[in-house]
Amino acid sequence: MTVRNGSSLSLQISNGHVTSYKPKVYWKDDGFEEVLYTVPGELDCMKGGIGLVLNEVSELNSKGSSVITSDWNVTDVDADSIDALQVELSCTCGTLDITYIVSLYPLSMVTAVIVKNNGKKAVNLTSAILSYIKLKSRNGIAILGYRGCSYCSHPPLSSPFELLSPAEAMKPEPQGWFSFSEPENNKPGLWTVEDNLYTVLHNKLSRVYAAPPVERAKRIYNTPPSKYETIDKGKKLGYRLIRMGYEDIYISSPGSLSQKFGNDYFICTGPANMLMPVVVNPGEDWRGALSIEHDNLQQRDFSVLAMASSSIPLNNVEYLEREFKGQAGVSFAGIGDSCVLRMRLDNGSVASLMVPSGLITSYKAHMWHGSTVELLHTIVSENEDGGVVVQGGISTDFECRSGDGVTWSPSTWVLHDVRGDAENSIEAELRSSDLENMVDIKNIVSLQPDALCSQVVITNLKSSPLRLMGSIISHLAVSTPDASFAVGLEGSDYYRKPPFVSDFSIIPPEISKSKSRGVFQGLLSNLGRGDKKDAAKTKSNFGEIEEAEGEEKDNYAQLTEKTSRIYTSAPREFTILDRGKRNSVAVGTNGFDELYIFSPGSNHEWYGKYAFICTGPSAMLKPIVLNPNTVWRGEQILLNPNL
Repeated sequence: MTVRNGSSLSLQISNGHVTSYKPKVYWKDDGFEEVLYTVPGELDCMKGGIGLVLNEVSELNSKGSSVITSDWNVTDVDADSIDALQVELSCTCGTLDITYIVSLYPLSMVTAVIVKNNGKKAVNLTSAILSYIKLKSRNGIAILGYRGCSYCSHPPLSSPFELLSPAEAMKPEPQGWFSFSEPENNKPGLWTVEDNLYTVLHNKLSRVYAAPPVERAKRIYNTPPSKYETIDKGKKLGYRLIRMGYEDIYISSPGSLSQKFGNDYFICTGPANMLMPVVVNPGEDWRGALSIEHDNLQQRDFSVLAMASSSIPLNNVEYLEREFKGQAGVSFAGIGDSCVLRMRLDNGSVASLMVPSGLITSYKAHMWHGSTVELLHTIVSENEDGGVVVQGGISTDFECRSGDGVTWSPSTWVLHDVRGDAENSIEAELRSSDLENMVDIKNIVSLQPDALCSQVVITNLKSSPLRLMGSIISHLAVSTPDASFAVGLEGSDYYRKPPFVSDFSIIPPEISKSKSRGVFQGLLSNLGRGDKKDAAKTKSNFGEIEEAEGEEKDNYAQLTEKTSRIYTSAPREFTILDRGKRNSVAVGTNGFDELYIFSPGSNHEWYGKYAFICTGPSAMLKPIVLNPNTVWRGEQILLNPNL
């Protein structure tokens, strides 16, 4: 079948098997892209594609037997419109009349089934319309739309079109590969709620997304989404699958078993009634359908920013207010192209977080005298294009480097969740993911009555190690560096290094910035990074910054002079004391082996643009090695001792 724009579909009449679907993709040179994955089978039959599975079961949990025991016959063809074609197949199997309808449109295709029970007894049916989707490779593929849905490991329904049998689909990945599935959820019947924005399909899995059977006895329960989208970053294509009449969604990824069919990769997915049979009473009928749609009329951008904006608007204040309605102590406001999340506790402590940058712009801590004091230093300016530029505050800057030298740094964060209460604590969880390089990063900001915590959780989903470099940097507001002291660092070893530079850094003009972005510029000469000319400028303007190691001699180290150091044996907690403001901030770290401190010097205006001390845990001199399928956590805690 072919419609006017050239989109085509191939259907084998005798078995109702859809073996090809090539929609028009306008941005491609040849204009079309095969969606379905098929391989030759026995007796000139094909495996894969799109196939209907329909089984009659006598009792719950039984495998059942196939209802379709005869060939299909063409009962109707609708070709009145050049933009819509439809073929209707039918067969009679015992007391059941079955109609199977396949339709093709310019931007979609639909397969639908109607089962009518002409007998005198009710019939219990399990069913699925399973589609084998063709993908470029195992990397950069995911499902968007499952978040918040319950799932468990489950084998597929067996069919003549299957590429993997139910036993093969459930078989663990061979030794040498790692699994994305959580260990406690590998067994059928153990339910988990999907909390990822993107369900990554790099490794082997076989799942059913559905409401657990025990939940369906309730008057109100959560159902799986009616639509979801496949993402193929390699092809820059996405397809939207819509279920109708079915209660479950099946999804499987073959992992390394795909190699038995060739170099291409595929997934199997589609609507299903697998967990609980559909009861078709005498004289009644049941209907179900699958629609595959696409809007690939231009090349899709599946960068982190594009994918995030396709699901949760990054800066849509109205959307975020609806999403987190009823969360006590939380409010949202727009600023330029960003959204500000404001968290307020009952004791008066307040923190502000910008999305999608992930920058914490304010932390007003409750003091002993009853009011609040701003502990962070943030400046707002205007760039050359008239846009708003926010610098300072607390920022996270990390780089993930794979063994083959590919690097990725999170620059766009998605607000994933806000939880807690205004009395005890409020926690905001941001996420950033790179599907191609298989890295997932969480940035968790927690406001507590006496502290503000920033935690970074990095998961390596690759089959090879990652090297992590980065830091959590806080610009702490002080009256002047001349009145500020670092307390508790006596005996700590340090290296004098150039200041960390990022989009949020505040660097005095006499200390030249590197032309390149990133906290990593000019720090590790043994890695060949940074601009040599700019590094030389930084040396001449900042003072001697060779890799000279020293030891902190003073327990009350005054920060009057321009200072940029990385401490390698610092304690887990120290204090920044400001005698001008007569307050202090305790800085705690976990998961890091280094501590960064930068003072812009005291030859600037009191309480002015450069009245701050920059500090935070880091991993710059010695990168963190994150092994495959492991998680690393790093944390900074700003503790308010002024209560």
